[in-house]
Amino acid sequence: PSTAPPKPKPPPLTKETVVFWDMRLWHVVGIFSLFVLSIIITLCCVFNCRVPRTRKEIEARYLQRKAAKMYTDKLETVPPLNELTEVPGDDKKKKKKKDSVDTVAIKVEEDEKNEAKK
Repeated sequence: PSTAPPKPKPPPLTKETVVFWDMRLWHVVGIFSLFVLSIIITLCCVFNCRVPRTRKEIEARYLQRKAAKMYTDKLETVPPLNELTEVPGDDKKKKKKKDSVDTVAIKVEEDEKNEAKK
C-alpha cells in the first residue's frame, strides 16, 4: 500500500471563483450574456424579425410585398427625366444660361439680329 497522502480535491466552483484577468465567474457570465443579448437585439432590429401572429397580418404583408414589386416594375418602365423634359425642335446651342440675367442692351441686340434676319 502506498503511504502517500491522497491528492487534494480542487476547490469547488462558485460564483466568486476567479476565472481569468481577476474577473469572477459571475462577471464573465454577465459580460457574455450582455454580448449575446446585444447581438440578438441588433440582428432583430436590422432584419425586422417579427413573426406575424395572425392570418390577416400574413395576408397583409403578402399584399404589401406584391404592391411594392408592382411599383418597382412600373418605375423601371419610366424613361429617364432628361428624356421627358426635352422640347422637340429646341436646339441646345440656343439655350441660355439660367444664371445670367438679360439686360436691356442684350435684348436690343437680339431684337436687331432678329430684324436683320427678316
